[in-house]
Amino acid sequence: MSTVLTADPIKEFLIKRLYDKQWNGFYTAIEGEDNIVCDDKRLEDQIFALIALAEAGAEKDSLQEMVSILNKFYDDSTGSFHEMIDRFGIVHSVGRVRHTHIQLLASYGLLRLGEYVEDEMLIQKGLSLFQLINEKVLSKNAPSILNEQLNEPISYDKSVLSFIYGMFAAEKAFQITEDQEYKNLLNIFVKNLAYFEDQDFGGLYENLLIDQTPMKNKGKKAFSHAAAALAFIKAGRLLENEELFEKAKQYFMYITDRFKHPFLGGYWNKSDVSGKVKVDPLQSYYGNEESPFPVKLTMDQTLLLLCADQLHQLYPNESFQMLTQELASEVSRFIDESGGVFIGQGNWFSTPVDPTVPLIRHFMVPHHTAGAFYAGNTGYLPLHEKHTKTQALTLLCYSLSQSIVPGRNTTTEYKKKSPLDVKQLDFDLTKVSYGKEMNLQIDKALYLSWLSKTRSGSGFGLTPYRSPLGFRSDTSPQNFSALHVVSDLTVMGEEITEQDRESILKGMFDCQNQDGGFAEQAGHLSEVFTTYCVVLTAFILGSSVPNKEKCIQFIQNCQNSDGGFGNSKGYPSDVWHTNLAVLALHALGTKPLDEAECLVFCASCQNDDGGYGVRPNAPSDTFSVFRAVDTILVLEHQPAELNKTIQWLQSCQTDTGGFMYKPGSVESFVGSYHAIAALYLLGELPKKLEECKTWLSQHQSKDGGFSRAINAPSDTTDEGFICLQASYMLERNLNPYWVAIIT
Repeated sequence: MSTVLTADPIKEFLIKRLYDKQWNGFYTAIEGEDNIVCDDKRLEDQIFALIALAEAGAEKDSLQEMVSILNKFYDDSTGSFHEMIDRFGIVHSVGRVRHTHIQLLASYGLLRLGEYVEDEMLIQKGLSLFQLINEKVLSKNAPSILNEQLNEPISYDKSVLSFIYGMFAAEKAFQITEDQEYKNLLNIFVKNLAYFEDQDFGGLYENLLIDQTPMKNKGKKAFSHAAAALAFIKAGRLLENEELFEKAKQYFMYITDRFKHPFLGGYWNKSDVSGKVKVDPLQSYYGNEESPFPVKLTMDQTLLLLCADQLHQLYPNESFQMLTQELASEVSRFIDESGGVFIGQGNWFSTPVDPTVPLIRHFMVPHHTAGAFYAGNTGYLPLHEKHTKTQALTLLCYSLSQSIVPGRNTTTEYKKKSPLDVKQLDFDLTKVSYGKEMNLQIDKALYLSWLSKTRSGSGFGLTPYRSPLGFRSDTSPQNFSALHVVSDLTVMGEEITEQDRESILKGMFDCQNQDGGFAEQAGHLSEVFTTYCVVLTAFILGSSVPNKEKCIQFIQNCQNSDGGFGNSKGYPSDVWHTNLAVLALHALGTKPLDEAECLVFCASCQNDDGGYGVRPNAPSDTFSVFRAVDTILVLEHQPAELNKTIQWLQSCQTDTGGFMYKPGSVESFVGSYHAIAALYLLGELPKKLEECKTWLSQHQSKDGGFSRAINAPSDTTDEGFICLQASYMLERNLNPYWVAIIT
């Protein structure tokens, strides 16, 4: 049954799991129930958490004690705040910086907290900080980052958040003091927002240069627009100016009109200056400030939900009511039933406007991103972490919302399919390849040479390149790559010596965590995805994994009440991670705890066209067809309407031989592998067989590796795995059971 979600569970999680009871203050990030990912403390997190607790009605004496953490950030010599300390209160060297918007957020936080706990000293400190930043920064072109003395800019741009947070601080200062000066400043900040407005495409620029020139390469952000809308609603009420309500509506609708995820709900975090959501490698590579990939952040959804709720109070119409319900449902998806709120959701192997594969990592994040891990030259953020900022903003949203907000639905929200017929799958892996004569168009010897150079330490890297430029991966060992290399060597009949076998397995087994799951590299977080990679590599090499029962328990604990699996415990289900979980359990000699519901979940991902979506009610794509069909077969059942599924897959093939990941979309390299593999499991091959062989071979680069694009530098062992394994399938020279479990 559905539950009504209140602020209380999130408040409890924030205090019990993210609050440092020994040294005071809130950790930046944790994973699971109490696994600290980052115990450093940021000023921004402390302020958001304390404001949220005040709005949630936290006990005043306890909150006053928590507020004392701000003393460790305070710099008496300047009257401003350092912005990063370690767990014990020692200031990091890079914490001796002043972001204009964070100092103004601190000012607002001090005013709100002082008002709530009735502490005049906090109020005075908040007013003093506000005056300091206004006089030394806002009135002097408002650079976004300065040194700790506030007399030297570190960045010669200004952020829209500086004036948004300034509006919050000015409104609160006037509310407390009734000093007309603050109302005047509020009007000034409102006028300053006009400089950030894009007269051509609408919305707000994220940054301007000091001379008011827009920094178009910075694009536009969902968070800033939502924060601006909330600030204008506050300002409109104080100044009794309904035109400001219209501005708030305009900023909010800019996001809901342009940033919407096409079929899974919710809104992306960013766009280019024209409002187009896209992958932008240039800004990421040369600006080094953000990932090239958009991501769906829960904190953005919560601010937008609060906007929708407040706009519905101002404009009580069906449109805002529906948006409130839609956003409430989206936020609730990322609330863990066992406590806390996940960061959000990403996608991979497709375009942001038509995404298919759920990837529970945000790739290529900038260095020093909170909670990020690094594998070679690539950083990634596991989206199943729980950050203080996410918890605080969600708590703030639910505390200030005036509408009834539904909780995460613990029942299925889709029509369940009928039970599937039992099917006996041939689980004989005596032969991986049948040893047939083949007419391969790929250069196997050249690929083998390339592949051998990926050897790195005890394992294998994604590429043989030690220090590549661009976004190419390097040769740092990764478990994801080890599975590919070991798989390809096995298919090609290459010997893996006992010494190499032991070395590979030791490196992979060293990545096991206390929860029994495996990480990409030692010290990273456990995921179903990486656990699958280790378990199946061990399976190929004829080894058992250490702590087998704990490993099984880790995977089984990732099954949700809908029958599907997420990438970690409590994370929302999708057919991709359901497939990887089921395959890992199969290799470990067991099944999901609720096998029947797992089958129902996968069967319910099938659509009327015969294809399958990434979760029930999502449009069909080749990735999901393979994942669903494969899972059902490995659980020894017969997928429904096989002929319809085969016809749908074959309809995705193009004249050049590759496959679109769904009819009418772009041709997809990885989507083609999934289409070929799905057909192979169903006893079929692509209709344009020779064209498909040629198309695959055209992806081989001059160095022997393979690329997702034709005539491009080689990518990774993933692309090599795709071309080699698919080429063997097209020759009917691969055991279907191998195809089913090694993917």
